[in-house]
Amino acid sequence: MKYPFQGIPPCLYNAFSDTAVGALLAQEDDEGIKYPIYYFSRILRDAELRYPKAEKACLALIHSIQKFRHYLLSNKVVLISKFDPAKFLLSKPVLMGRSAKWILQMSELDITCTSPRAIKGQAVADLLAAFPGEGTTALREDLPGEVPDISVIEEEAWMLYFDGSATPSNNTVGAGVVLVSPIGEIFSHTFKIDFQCTNNSAEYEAFLIGLSLAKQAGATRLEIRGDSKILVNHMNGVYASKEVTLAPYRSEAQRLLNYFADATITHVGRSNNRHADCLATLASKLQFEGLEETLTVKRRTVESTWLSQYKDTGNCDWRNSIIQELSSSLSQGKVSLKTLRSLFILHGMLYHQNPDSSLSRCLGDDEAQLQLNRVHDEICGQMLVVTLYRRLQRLGYYWPEMETQSRLLQKSCSNCQAPPTSWRFSA
Repeated sequence: MKYPFQGIPPCLYNAFSDTAVGALLAQEDDEGIKYPIYYFSRILRDAELRYPKAEKACLALIHSIQKFRHYLLSNKVVLISKFDPAKFLLSKPVLMGRSAKWILQMSELDITCTSPRAIKGQAVADLLAAFPGEGTTALREDLPGEVPDISVIEEEAWMLYFDGSATPSNNTVGAGVVLVSPIGEIFSHTFKIDFQCTNNSAEYEAFLIGLSLAKQAGATRLEIRGDSKILVNHMNGVYASKEVTLAPYRSEAQRLLNYFADATITHVGRSNNRHADCLATLASKLQFEGLEETLTVKRRTVESTWLSQYKDTGNCDWRNSIIQELSSSLSQGKVSLKTLRSLFILHGMLYHQNPDSSLSRCLGDDEAQLQLNRVHDEICGQMLVVTLYRRLQRLGYYWPEMETQSRLLQKSCSNCQAPPTSWRFSA
């Protein structure tokens, strides 16, 4: 393929079959030899498969015009085809629908239709129609000079949940506000209200605080959710405000809503407003010593017994390799399966399963030595049937050398090796 030359009319070959269309754009050089500039093929889809043959010829030309438009606008175009699409369209008594759009798209080009004389270029176009590509390019319906529709992308809305909690008898009032940004960030706010309020006033206080926070956050579109049916119906104009004390709240809320380009207020059940409800209840129960108090609530996802991989243990701890092997999804081969079959991790702790199915907590070297000495001191010199090893086992301890170390300690201890007093003979 070669790039086109200005001033030489390009030749456009079109072809179609029952399932595809193809086109070839070619141009003659000074020696009269035609060479290709561009080509394309496309399969027909849906309703296009049911077009009559004449309309398929028009469709092939329209695809060619849209595909080769930047080549065709600056030159005259010689359409080499057995069918003259323009003559077919103009022969219709009434131009409507796609026929009218097609003739308008053709009208911006200077196209002259001639019958094919040589077989070379038309053979290539026929071959493209016989072996089409996928043709992901869709047919455009816009007309020459037509201004396309401008799509306006609206800013996503923020979500505002609010709730007020008031118990006038105990003078406990609180407000909870939850703001959710368009990207999913959640901002929780809780306020202790230290003045006399009714339950409806507390709801309005939470509503006004939420609007102020949304304004400070820069929200322009707001979707508001609250479980106060009276407040929501007041703001939506369903209920008339008969309570005199609520009129100032409603006026202030209407003033704040003017800052937002779009704001909708919807009533939701208490079950769908639990986050804000919990914040309001928490604030109402708090007792402040000063003007402000910072409250931090952290999330715990595991139990307190879950130790994070034994942070305090050393690298030489015998448990480390077993924990790594049990925690890994693929076997690393550092520990034999015979050893692993009786060990497992439960709530972050490494346990050993004894032959009687009881569980013993695995101890590190330092703790094992500490417990060994402590239990030995407790039973040393006592006439007991249970050995030191059995005593440690019943206390729920385990380490690989527990039995060996227990026997060696008792064997080296003179008090443990001394016979009972009743066996001794007086001199």
